[in-house]
Amino acid sequence: MKSLLYRSGTGVQSGVSLTDLAEKKNREEVSFWIDVGSEDFGPDAVKEVGDIMDFHPLTVEDILTRESRPIVDAFEDYLYILASSLSSEFSIGELETRQLSIILGNNYVITFHRKDINAIDRATDRFLANPDNYFGRGPDHIVYRILDNVVENHFPILDRIEDEINRIEDEAMEDPEEELFGDIADLRSDLIEVQRTTGPQREMAAKLARAETPYISEGRKIYFRDIQDDLARIHDLLSNYRDLIAGARDTYMNAVSNRMNEIMQTLTIVATIFIPLTFIAGIYGMNFEVMPELGWDWGYYGALGVMGLSAVGMLYYFKRKGWF
Repeated sequence: MKSLLYRSGTGVQSGVSLTDLAEKKNREEVSFWIDVGSEDFGPDAVKEVGDIMDFHPLTVEDILTRESRPIVDAFEDYLYILASSLSSEFSIGELETRQLSIILGNNYVITFHRKDINAIDRATDRFLANPDNYFGRGPDHIVYRILDNVVENHFPILDRIEDEINRIEDEAMEDPEEELFGDIADLRSDLIEVQRTTGPQREMAAKLARAETPYISEGRKIYFRDIQDDLARIHDLLSNYRDLIAGARDTYMNAVSNRMNEIMQTLTIVATIFIPLTFIAGIYGMNFEVMPELGWDWGYYGALGVMGLSAVGMLYYFKRKGWF
């Protein structure tokens, strides 16, 4: 577990034991942040922190529950916040959301996450670079900075999604390969995955912005409203991208349909040209004894000539009609 203990005037101390930090709960002269990350996260670790820090059993249960919705729960001694962060790497069909649990107390913040979260790493670097500006402004400011980083991480991913949508649209117009339809389906699943958590996170930010709780100061609520505005913007972008990917799918289907129509048109023209040729060959393939043309010296070549003229004439007619 990573731990940072801040005392005004002396800076930040790292590596403080969990027991020592628990003894400093609710002391105004210090504040601290504990991060239980991917290397340490597990039922035993979470329960140990919960026992020492005196968490409610429901909080421990929520931290360990997978695929939960973003929420804000107020308890007697702390505020529990569950947020969702996007993975920093993006590839079509492999986008995942990662749960981030945050405990906000009078003078402390504790975070839990099963997998690495880029927002936590960025926040740690910034806190260590300027501790007075972060720790010195209260634990609610630390929570704001973490959540702000979580939300800001959406925008590079959304930019990548937009680039992929544009690529799919271009390829659907030029060369609609079969693999492209799989990309469209996977990208649509990615959008649904992001949208699944965006709505609840807007509600979460709205609750923090108007929360009547001693753990969030009045001056800090406007910052959470800013996060709410960013999430509203993300929601609008997701709606636009959903329409764009639906348009890309329609473009792909139309392009495939047009290609099929061109193939069918070509096959129809070829079949139509061979209809009179087959008719002529069928007539002179009959086994009647009295057929004057069969006795002609140039009958065979004449039949071939009529067939050739028929084919050329039909090709000329189709060309004039603009059928190919």
